[in-house]
Amino acid sequence: MKNLLLLSLFFVTLVPSISYGQQPSEHTAVWSPPTPVFSQQFDWLQLRSGEWLRGDIISMYEDELEFDSDEFNTIFFDWQDVAELRSRFDQQIRFANGEVKQGFLIVKDEHLIIISDGSEQHYPLSELLSITSSSDDRTELWDGKLSLGFDVNVGNVNQLDYIASARLQRRTPFSRFKVDFIYNYSKSTLDDDAQVITDTGRLTTYFDWFYSSKMFFRVFDYEHFKDLQQNISSRDTLGVSLGYHIMQNKRLQWDLTVGPSYQQTVYEDSSSASKQHSGVVALGTLLDYSLSSRVDFLFDYQIQFVEQSSGKRNSHLKTGFEFELSNDLELDVIFYLDRVAEPVSSINTVAPKSNDYSLVFSLGYDF
Repeated sequence: MKNLLLLSLFFVTLVPSISYGQQPSEHTAVWSPPTPVFSQQFDWLQLRSGEWLRGDIISMYEDELEFDSDEFNTIFFDWQDVAELRSRFDQQIRFANGEVKQGFLIVKDEHLIIISDGSEQHYPLSELLSITSSSDDRTELWDGKLSLGFDVNVGNVNQLDYIASARLQRRTPFSRFKVDFIYNYSKSTLDDDAQVITDTGRLTTYFDWFYSSKMFFRVFDYEHFKDLQQNISSRDTLGVSLGYHIMQNKRLQWDLTVGPSYQQTVYEDSSSASKQHSGVVALGTLLDYSLSSRVDFLFDYQIQFVEQSSGKRNSHLKTGFEFELSNDLELDVIFYLDRVAEPVSSINTVAPKSNDYSLVFSLGYDF
């Protein structure tokens, strides 16, 4: 009897142990990475893979988020790779219907929350068009580039050539302001026969207002141009344009513009009047394509239809490649073409050639 009692106690103890061992999933907690403490000194980004990044939200356009991480510097993410986003500053959020809201931003579970004045507003994430900081003094709204290339020849040819260019841009959900400058100068360095060979400069600046995701208005468009070889002391053009985004995504931007302008040209010296005025019909296209994470292709072509006394047709082409050497440095290989269909000659001289070509190698600094 005693043995039977001991055997019964053994089975009572053993069977539950076996049963529990066969079903560990009911009693084992599934591990998940901890949610960080959201310090108000940073914006926070979580990827679909689960990683968290802290830093600064710069902007989101065309389903591409630009985020400045303390650890990895500026990174671009496809919007579909973002699981969660939290801002520390007010953001300007633009929706597909043109409506703009401002407030602290939380994006989570395909949902968008805007917190403003103590209240929350909820929207489907599918309605989001763009995000930009509402703080006008944030430097992240600006970007720019400086480039310099030069060539010194000594020996049979004594000549100094250099070209400098600069670009500055500011973009918000509503607008884009851009300034481009390029200057090309060549001079003979012979002491007894020093002369300027090339002296060309071009400054362009414009302001775009985005009407929709596809259409924009260039409400201000100005260009200043000088070219010693073309006998042009200064050529100033002021106008407006209508623009259209033919295509715009993470890798490709392709814009088309058309509009009227007014132009004044001052010649160095000519047999006709030294100052000419003309109406202008301006056409332009800009294509910027990322061949890879480190190589960009650029094609920028502008043409102005003007009166014959101002050249009849004035064209400018800039095309080539930009190679990223590091986060801030780029090597640019750019081909330029400037064309005046009917150049105006100086007094008692042969008219300049219509086309001026140049192939430029320069080192650029992005900021």
